[in-house]
Amino acid sequence: MPFPRCYFMLLAISGIGMAQTPRTLAHSADMDVQSNLVLVGTSVMDSHGTPVTGLDISRFHLFEDGKEQAIRSCTSEDAPVSIGLVLDTSGSMSSRLALLKQAATQFVRSSNPDDEYLLIELRQRPHVVLPFTTDTNRVLETIGRVETRGPTPLFDAVHLAVYEMRNAKYPRRAVLILSDGLNNHSLYTGRDTKRLVSEVDFPIYTINFWQHQASGNRYAIQRGDPGVLATISEPTGGRDYPVTELRELDSVTASIGSQIRRQYVLGFAPLTQTLDGNFHKVRVKVAPEPGFRLQVVNRSGYYAPAP
Repeated sequence: MPFPRCYFMLLAISGIGMAQTPRTLAHSADMDVQSNLVLVGTSVMDSHGTPVTGLDISRFHLFEDGKEQAIRSCTSEDAPVSIGLVLDTSGSMSSRLALLKQAATQFVRSSNPDDEYLLIELRQRPHVVLPFTTDTNRVLETIGRVETRGPTPLFDAVHLAVYEMRNAKYPRRAVLILSDGLNNHSLYTGRDTKRLVSEVDFPIYTINFWQHQASGNRYAIQRGDPGVLATISEPTGGRDYPVTELRELDSVTASIGSQIRRQYVLGFAPLTQTLDGNFHKVRVKVAPEPGFRLQVVNRSGYYAPAP
């Protein structure tokens, strides 16, 4: 059935292989019973990084493992969003706490009035400090009160955020992590986390405060890999934004907010319907227009249910 334009549908946001609990990835087959659509979040930007809106579904071409698939649905609208905010308030962020608060505050203040927010802190252990709410004053007050201390359970915080997003009110969802990318206190491994983010059907964006640091408190000098946050965000169709100075925040928070609200969500039913438990790569292309250069970022793939 042809669609005249990408439009907003109240779909069951299924996404084959989505994690269902913070401790297991074993329930993906149950989601496939409800819907056989795999949902692929896709951002389309011009050469300046500005989101391109209003594209007709016919402009999109989607490939699974190199083979083109028929796109069954396409959604895109500036509708309210459920957003999980993950704040790294561990000891390694002590010198950048003011920058983190400013980034989170700017992002929330630029939101749609109907957006809802979940607030998670990660220090010692990740925990929900504010359940989903549309009261932005409460969100801003909570952000203003956070303090830094202790080790960094980054990977555990990612798992908690994915789990808590099950409670989101809106079909359109996203997670924003503000961190330096250090992980030194998680039960989950990097491998566990990479598997998890490859299964979620919403974008994860990261604001990356990583800096090389040879002195300071014992948490701050345990420098990690500056690319860790990109391995969390990019497979979901999100993006990692390095930030080192206050003057960079305006453009970064505006770009993330715009992408979250103007992302296309493409749905396709795999032709093979193979229950092999394997990862299947997905790539989206957009037919260009003369004189325009487009950047396309999409969810990298999905795990099929195991037999």
